[in-house]
Amino acid sequence: MAVPAALIRPGFRALRLLDVPDIRQHLKFKALRQRYYDLFWARVAEETGATFRKWDKGFTRLTRNGTVLVTRGPDVRLDDHLTLDLMGNKALTYELLTELGVAVPRHARFNITNLAPALAFLAKAGRPLVVKPNFGTGGGRGVTTGISTALDLRKAAFWAARFDPDLIVEEQIEGQSWRLLFIDGRFLDAVRRDPPRITGDGRHSIAALVAAENAARLTGRPFTALSPIRIDHECKAYLAAQELSHRSIPQAGEVVILKRAVNENAAAQNHALREKVHPATIAACARLAQNLGVRLAGIDIIARNIAEPLNAANGIIGEINTTPGLHHHDLIAMKTGGLSVAAELVNHMFETGAGAMTLDGQAKPLAHLRIAKA
Repeated sequence: MAVPAALIRPGFRALRLLDVPDIRQHLKFKALRQRYYDLFWARVAEETGATFRKWDKGFTRLTRNGTVLVTRGPDVRLDDHLTLDLMGNKALTYELLTELGVAVPRHARFNITNLAPALAFLAKAGRPLVVKPNFGTGGGRGVTTGISTALDLRKAAFWAARFDPDLIVEEQIEGQSWRLLFIDGRFLDAVRRDPPRITGDGRHSIAALVAAENAARLTGRPFTALSPIRIDHECKAYLAAQELSHRSIPQAGEVVILKRAVNENAAAQNHALREKVHPATIAACARLAQNLGVRLAGIDIIARNIAEPLNAANGIIGEINTTPGLHHHDLIAMKTGGLSVAAELVNHMFETGAGAMTLDGQAKPLAHLRIAKA
């Protein structure tokens, strides 16, 4: 189905206007995220014997023995912008993985102005599909799972196109969602990330329970999540598959999973289980990150059994995140003693000088440099 571009572009602008009611919530969670990461980096500085300084515009500084690490939110100074943009392009990442012999989901690239490739892929797939923006999003924004009809696909495409008109349709892989974290090929952590959910009380609708959960995330301490649960297209479609809607009233104690995408879950749904991952999977992912030249890599895996080697029958690598949210390894259901994952990362950066500045006063100021006259 081809849609004239002239008809689509005005629609995009109109669709964006519908996001206006979300701005207030977005700003509240943006402030929450900033408060969390200020406290996060102060705690990491204490763990690693560094001094902490809250800087300007969200930047923070960790200093140890004249070496300075600059952070901003979850970000550290490791991978360059070209690497970030390249790995953020799902189609190009799949192409690179295929060249390296890594299995990727069967997929097709299409554009919102021409759905024909996606509809042809659907006709041959024989299993549920996922539609997602190809580039420029994170946190599961614009993703719809469980697509099995042409109507589902069209709705999912128009939803995803709010974020990027360049789209990907791919086969849906069943299994649990895992995030494996690596720095310079060194394995740091593995977290199983379960989907977001609410528990019914027999009185309130799913929408009301979600609103209460979002309010608790903003005001509750300790922190449990840095993003709201959104009753978006993915949520509505997943609820409909369970013969529910956001207006449904779950029974007291009934647990309702809200969507397949895991990004909006909370600490109770994140489980640090690095010892469960098969050594062959760790070694393969470490090699992959090094081969692609990604220094800090959050590798997302869908696996039926993470304790078994990763292969086409057991699971697949879905994404390589070059700005992996470190909070995923901190906001977890049960913490153990010892050094935090972020402290391990920071120690590595201090010890190797990766992403670091030397500000010990020994370097000559630029005023001492002189341009020789001809």
